[in-house]
Amino acid sequence: MTEPVDVDLGGGFDPATEDEWRALVDKVLKGRPFESLVSTTSDGIEVQPLYRDGPDESDTGTPGSAPFTRSFSAAQRPAGRWDIRVEIADADPARANRKALSELERGATSLVLGGGCLASPESLERTLEGVHLDLASISLAPGAAFRTTSEWLVDLWASRGLADKDISGGFGVDPIATLARTGTLSQGIDRALADGVGLAVMAANRFDNLRTWSIDTTPYAEAGASEAQELAAMLSTTVAYLRAMQNGSMDAEAAVGQLELTLGASSDFFTTIAKLRAARRVFAAVTEACGADNAAVPTPLVARTLDRDLSRRDPWVNLLRVTTGAFAAALGGADAVITRSFDSQLESRGALGARMARNTQLLLSEESGVGRVVDPAGGSWYVETLTQRIAEEAWDTFRVFEGAGGLPAVLLDGTLATRIAAVAADRLTSVADRRAPLTGVSEFPNLDETAPDGEPHREGAAVEAPTTDSATHCEPLRSLRWAEPYEALRDAADRHGDVNGQRPAVFLTNLGPVASHTARASWAANLFAAGGLAASSSQRGTDHGFTSPDELAEDFSASSASIACICGSDETYAELGAAAAEVLTAAGAERVYLAGKPGDRRDALEAAGVDEFIHVGVDVVDVLDRAHRVLGIAPIADESTEVKP
Repeated sequence: MTEPVDVDLGGGFDPATEDEWRALVDKVLKGRPFESLVSTTSDGIEVQPLYRDGPDESDTGTPGSAPFTRSFSAAQRPAGRWDIRVEIADADPARANRKALSELERGATSLVLGGGCLASPESLERTLEGVHLDLASISLAPGAAFRTTSEWLVDLWASRGLADKDISGGFGVDPIATLARTGTLSQGIDRALADGVGLAVMAANRFDNLRTWSIDTTPYAEAGASEAQELAAMLSTTVAYLRAMQNGSMDAEAAVGQLELTLGASSDFFTTIAKLRAARRVFAAVTEACGADNAAVPTPLVARTLDRDLSRRDPWVNLLRVTTGAFAAALGGADAVITRSFDSQLESRGALGARMARNTQLLLSEESGVGRVVDPAGGSWYVETLTQRIAEEAWDTFRVFEGAGGLPAVLLDGTLATRIAAVAADRLTSVADRRAPLTGVSEFPNLDETAPDGEPHREGAAVEAPTTDSATHCEPLRSLRWAEPYEALRDAADRHGDVNGQRPAVFLTNLGPVASHTARASWAANLFAAGGLAASSSQRGTDHGFTSPDELAEDFSASSASIACICGSDETYAELGAAAAEVLTAAGAERVYLAGKPGDRRDALEAAGVDEFIHVGVDVVDVLDRAHRVLGIAPIADESTEVKP
């Protein structure tokens, strides 16, 4: 056998110091402070541009051992594959059945059934007609009616003649998440917990590969929760369910064996990796405190890409967002991954969306082979530090929730909703001023886009649990998508254009030669397009730039626009900016913008007729909203875009 050889790959280079690196960075920054490279997560955790140290190896452990940061099991993924899980929720059981069979035949390995698939026992049976239930794992997303739907599923397994040992899946019991998502738990929290415990006892005694409780944090993530808030909700829910089971005389390991975790996988790549790693660490700490051996009963961790990252506009970009989330989930050690289709936010959805959602995972698993290495991000000082900080923040937040009486208590009194709304509002502010850009929405929008082909989609409703006098109610967490403020503006502009026969426009007043106005003209055109406003300019204005007030007045008057934006260099503004504003105002422009910061020329430019200055850092949604009002574009009411702390 060949002996291993140590190779010093850096042997030909002198050691680099941090001071030398900082000196090179300072040259690139050209006067900007080094601190401008430091970003923060939604929990306020600072992300440094360079890491030269991280947590000790004793703090991260090895795969399958405490503190379980790296994985719950060293033999986590046979052949490097994770469970490719697909959600099926259709009002038509026959159509749901066709999709289920198609997905399983083409690479999916398990199904999650919800919506109309759980409307009746007949709907469930029709959805799973022809499905080999001894091969495909079946999980439910039943909402409050979990007791009823679980009985249907057990009866279906029995009618197919399956032995208990051949059954795998989950009942999807998660009354706390149901309360958070819908605002109502029809049987009440106490009755729901008792029913869940009854199912857990039965499942623990009969089935080796079935989980009763699915601790789903996506209702909190979809409402805009930070990573720490999401994990704290996971922990607080875990404690509530473990307490209920232990009060029902289940021992700790049997109780933990009935749990499954479902977390959101966002398009924030490294943060998602770190969050999944931190989730295992803090979950293991809680279950160990309850007396469970995490190595003996490894808990499945499911990751689901989030709708909050997706857009209705230019939905093709969603392919990148979903791929990023799925890739991060795989590297973060998810046991199962659910990917949303790129057209999932549209009223009509096609086979292409479902195929791409599934094949994204197949490509990552089968061709890229990212699942063949356990915790490939482990050892990175950046990822290890971020993992530790998220875990610490999550633990602190969890203690706050428990100190307030647990997750049901902070749901009922509105504390959790207030905390999440504050985080979401900060993120929406970053979206509005484009510090958090959305490609195809706030950046590089396509006003001529066409929607993908598809058929109208209806999920239908699952069976409802009977409402009792002890029903529990709270204000539901409102799901959101970051793109919604821009989409509302685009929708309003499109409707205005349809009614008036022409898309609303802004006249770009390009001053001076092409080299001096192109950058700001392109930037301004993209800004206004984000609100559905087309950029209009004369041919000579586009190619040569205006140098004559007479040309400018003539071309603006000939255009269909009633607002205008002056674009040029700072030098051109000093020479022609005020004159251009005066001409545009005299020609009837209802609002005049200037692309760029005014500097010490603000007073003169405003006196000449400039109403507003647009530049990097402005609240683009606010700018576009004012433009819409000037143009008489009626807003489309959408309360879901209003998130207030």
